[in-house]
Amino acid sequence: MTPTDKERNLNEVMRTMPNSVEAEQNILFCILRNQAIQLEILSKLVADDFYQPNHVTIYEAMKEIAARSHKVGEDNMANTINFVSVVDCLRRNGKLAQVGDIDYILRLNELLPSAANYDEYLSIVKRASMMRKLINICGEIVRRAFISDDVGDVITYAEEEIFRLSQNDVNNGLVPFSDIVARTMVKINQRYVNPDDCRGILTGFKRFDAMTNGLHGGELIVLAARPGVGKSTLAMNIAENVAKNGKTVAIFSLEMSNEQIVERMLSSMSTVPLQYIKNGQLQNGESDIARLRTAQETISTAMKVYGNDFANIRPSEIASQCRRLKAQHGLDMIVIDYIQLMNSDSKDANQGRQNEVAAITRSLKLIAKDLNVPVIALSQLKRDAEIRNIKGEKAGGGEPVLSDLRESGAIEQDADIVLFIHKEQDAQTGSAKHSLIVAKHRNGELGNIPIYMLGKIVRFVDDDYIIEHSIKPDAEVQSKPQYDDNIELSGGEEQVDTILGLDEEEE
Repeated sequence: MTPTDKERNLNEVMRTMPNSVEAEQNILFCILRNQAIQLEILSKLVADDFYQPNHVTIYEAMKEIAARSHKVGEDNMANTINFVSVVDCLRRNGKLAQVGDIDYILRLNELLPSAANYDEYLSIVKRASMMRKLINICGEIVRRAFISDDVGDVITYAEEEIFRLSQNDVNNGLVPFSDIVARTMVKINQRYVNPDDCRGILTGFKRFDAMTNGLHGGELIVLAARPGVGKSTLAMNIAENVAKNGKTVAIFSLEMSNEQIVERMLSSMSTVPLQYIKNGQLQNGESDIARLRTAQETISTAMKVYGNDFANIRPSEIASQCRRLKAQHGLDMIVIDYIQLMNSDSKDANQGRQNEVAAITRSLKLIAKDLNVPVIALSQLKRDAEIRNIKGEKAGGGEPVLSDLRESGAIEQDADIVLFIHKEQDAQTGSAKHSLIVAKHRNGELGNIPIYMLGKIVRFVDDDYIIEHSIKPDAEVQSKPQYDDNIELSGGEEQVDTILGLDEEEE
């Protein structure tokens, strides 16, 4: 079959990588002839943004000149990029001939484009550079697809490289704070006028939200506790509260299946005890079914929650799937349950578990920064915390401390916020008290927040919830279980035990 003219033209274009010789020449002219903008241009381009080899060499010489200085009397003066200094630098480096000798530098120096249009030239050069990089990435993806035996590795590579290219990170160098302070004051004034506009993602626990002003993009929040204390429950409660506010949440559970998570959400939202959902013995029959269907409708239509229960997931896979989710549906928060069950991306079997956990937490922090969302990662505590809690004051207090984080001090280092769920058991009465300890907060205060476990419906609540629903400590205990859509309870903390099974959590 004879190719058409259109096909021949396309093949000819595809043999030459995207570039603009004229835009590259005009950029080099602007650097040579306009000292006022040359350093700004140098901060926005790298050498491989140029396609022509001689332009790459000339630009590298310009960068070298700009990095040097010379003495004038007692003062250090920055070297100036001009015709003479560029020719001198190229000659000393033995590269003058390969760029076209002095004649080519003279041609650049005698061009007469408008320096006022340098932004347009920059845009053309950067666009062509991005297209070339994209073509190279696609070529490498094709090469890996032919030789790799792991399709997941190829997909992860493709998504990582294209996402990194799409971010188009540019180091703009040092900028004067005199420029930044005006913009910052505008934002501060906006916060003063509209305080709600600057809040992060609200967790539904009012005192905690007041301490942190909500969870913010780029933050790694570590939620830690001993097994059975309720860290999965609290994390899922936060995810539920966030999703109810119209946010998109991704949950990666290495411990529970997606079905188990949904059962917990149905129980929490319908106030039908989880035990009854699991054994099918619904105490109120069709009334409970109606509640569950209402909760189902809410999850199906009003909440954007996505789950992955693959037990051997790696940080790179989490990053890949979250990038895709953010591009397609948006993403506001990530929950990972939990760190110690994860495998790192490294295939070095000799790195040791502590180094592996350090690599995992570093990866999670980078995911939070790259996607600009808060990441809540659950973590185990060492058994020392539990032993100290049993011994109480004799061992210096039972509350967990940062050094109790299991397997790696890197968890403490990388986290912006570290939270502990602390459970105190009364040996005589058998009752338990929970508190949420803010042990590290990079941008705010620390403190202990009382929380209450409504075990039968796997939900934590705080003091504000207890007050809002008129649960009075001194009222009589009602023996008959009662629950409705709003959990309108009255009858004291003991009644919470009786009605909703305080402290009967399932971890």
